Amino acid sequence: MTIENNQDTMHGNHPENGHGHAMDEHNYDGIEELDNPPPGWIMFIFYLTIGISILYGAYYFWIGIGPDQHQEYERAVLKAQAQYESGQPGVQMVLLSDEVSLAEGKTIYADMNCAACHGAEGEGNAIGPNLTDDYWIHGCSFEEVFNIIKNGEPLKGMTAFKTQLSDERIAKVTSYVMLTMKEYNPANPKDPQGEKCE
Repeated sequence: MTIENNQDTMHGNHPENGHGHAMDEHNYDGIEELDNPPPGWIMFIFYLTIGISILYGAYYFWIGIGPDQHQEYERAVLKAQAQYESGQPGVQMVLLSDEVSLAEGKTIYADMNCAACHGAEGEGNAIGPNLTDDYWIHGCSFEEVFNIIKNGEPLKGMTAFKTQLSDERIAKVTSYVMLTMKEYNPANPKDPQGEKCE
């Protein structure tokens, strides 16, 4: 390295290569390193994330203004207990015989694609049983039919709808299956399965 290059280094200036690019001081076996700093906008984002993380740590940990995950859990539990103790009526476990509920139950049956396993009129197919006869595999009371729709039956291929439908909507489709479908007379009903309900 020449005296001139040494002076450039002492003053913080990096020499340039033949193409006008600033060079770093590193030189490994003749391989030189360009002094190519990242763009300003990248550095701005980098420093911004550092600043946000400091504020986040102060808000949630050091000062303790924001709730941590344990406090959020406790708040959720208290909220659920308050709703339970408020005495708000839940879904009544009874058949809904009004026309509005049964019509909505029919819509839910179609929207949830129940026909894929039970047929458009509940006649049953190669997958699911006939819903229009008096024979039931998992019981024929409102509670039993409600439960099988809500929680499913994995061994029989019955989907659980508790994550897709509220209890109120499950009650309506249950009522539709137990009341309206019983009046259907499908052309090709599947053979009875299960036990006959009295």
